Amino acid sequence: MNNQEKYDIAFRMTVRASTGLSFVKDYLTGSSSTDPAYLRSLYILLSYSTELILKSRVVMMGNFLNKNEVNNALRDLLHNIEKIGKEIGNVELLKLGINAITKNGDRYILTTTDNNEIYIEDFADIRYDFIEGKIRTVDNQEHERIMEYVEQLFSILQKAKKENEEDKIRQ
Repeated sequence: MNNQEKYDIAFRMTVRASTGLSFVKDYLTGSSSTDPAYLRSLYILLSYSTELILKSRVVMMGNFLNKNEVNNALRDLLHNIEKIGKEIGNVELLKLGINAITKNGDRYILTTTDNNEIYIEDFADIRYDFIEGKIRTVDNQEHERIMEYVEQLFSILQKAKKENEEDKIRQ
């Protein structure tokens, strides 16, 4: 599989991540609701978008024979953002503006190079928290926090797109 073929896949991933982040931003710009049902959908989109951004780098950095191998590699990483970060490696994460990815309970913490923290809900947990009967408490600052996360994720997305484009032209 050549770099252009990998780039085409990574590009589609970053486009989907961008539209997810844009939807969250647009929704929060027009709404002040902190309804947990709405927020669950936003958390899912943030988690999915973060996963796609990081996995786009896995695609570009990997050596794959075909799309089936790409698919298998991405599926093996599941929705585990910490595992995806380890697959990318610290040097590449730094290029994206990420110092570390850790898991704390039911969420991941992306610590940025400017010492901000982005809290991303675990994709599986946020979808199936009803099994454990979990209730998420939400305060009146939730919108502002999510908007800050979205802005930081857009910055990470732009850096990932730049790295993907640079990898495309490397032989």
